[in-house]
Amino acid sequence: MSNHYHLAIETPEPNLVDGMRWLQSTFATRFNRFHKERGHVFQGRYKSLLINEDRPLLGLINYIHLNPVRAKLCTVDELKGYERSSFPKYFKRSVQVPLDRQTLLGLCELPDTLGGMRKYQELLKLTDEQDPKKRDALAKQYCRGWFLGTPEAKKELAKDLAKGHPNVDWEGVDLKELNALNWERIVQEELKQLKIEESTIATAPKGADWKVRIAKRLRKETTAKNPWIAERLQMGHPNYVSNLVNKD
Repeated sequence: MSNHYHLAIETPEPNLVDGMRWLQSTFATRFNRFHKERGHVFQGRYKSLLINEDRPLLGLINYIHLNPVRAKLCTVDELKGYERSSFPKYFKRSVQVPLDRQTLLGLCELPDTLGGMRKYQELLKLTDEQDPKKRDALAKQYCRGWFLGTPEAKKELAKDLAKGHPNVDWEGVDLKELNALNWERIVQEELKQLKIEESTIATAPKGADWKVRIAKRLRKETTAKNPWIAERLQMGHPNYVSNLVNKD
């Protein structure tokens, strides 16, 4: 686009941060040299979103390809001539790395051929969303948060991240949501182990021993604060949680 860009990238190694730092700094340096400018080129840090494979990935790729169409810079039929997009390059007989036409068309169950690309372009015509409300929903889905996939996959990924990976920099992850998923996982583990139903939380005393047990584990193993614990376990005022947790 004229003022921003979107990329769908597979990172076999956990080096997205280093790669993006190189990409943006190199582009900024060359842009300033070419235009004889100085200072920052990009307004802020890039936003990253983890994508589950299969349908969520295809949805993201479609969203990126249709970006200039939504901006009324061209029609779907004119995408092949839109030079700021990688879309025209998929129509070459030999597609150069790092573009991956085989994976793209495979997600649509289409052959890796020029004919397959033409059929994909027809699919984009059906995908193009004209309803403003639905367009806003798509923007929210693909431009916010930190993960795109099923709720089950999101919970599993949060559990995996919580174990810690020393070689991975999670700088781009929305840590607030990730932390909350980890805290909720611990609550569910404790409820299951104690054989306590979710509905019991509302009816049990605020200072029930099992609530205090869960609260102590959350404070010991996570960064969960008293307000979150008090609300999740219905323990009253956050100060009350603090008193119970610190009580011998």
